[in-house]
Amino acid sequence: MKASELDGSRAKVLAAAFRTWTTVLDDPEPAVARLEIRYPPAWAFATTVSITARQQKRLLGFLRDDLAENRPGNSTPERAATVIDGLLAELAAAGRTRVTTADLAEAAPRIGRSRTWIAAHITDLIDGGRLTETRRPDTFRIA
Repeated sequence: MKASELDGSRAKVLAAAFRTWTTVLDDPEPAVARLEIRYPPAWAFATTVSITARQQKRLLGFLRDDLAENRPGNSTPERAATVIDGLLAELAAAGRTRVTTADLAEAAPRIGRSRTWIAAHITDLIDGGRLTETRRPDTFRIA
């Protein structure tokens, strides 16, 4: 590990960037999440930054775009299944109880597989109990 990683300088730069990003916007909305920045090797505390719903949405959008942009050209079925599990966990954490085929198909670039593969994988998720069918076509309850 480099000295800059041990003394937390990279984490402190990241913390300062987040602090600037969250304060420059002067968003009047209340905070909905807190990001805690720590650094190795003992994961010492650097700072905590509160973010609003709008900032959270923008940050998630950036991270999702970055994942889609930097995904491997040929994602394995195992990796794609892991990405879908993560997406379902994100939706559940956001309070969503249902997901549609369109929600998952929209995430195809992030998943790294075709829409056809995603549709077939939905059947596997139903068979495995991760999703349950609802009365609405193409809508599933997250189990």
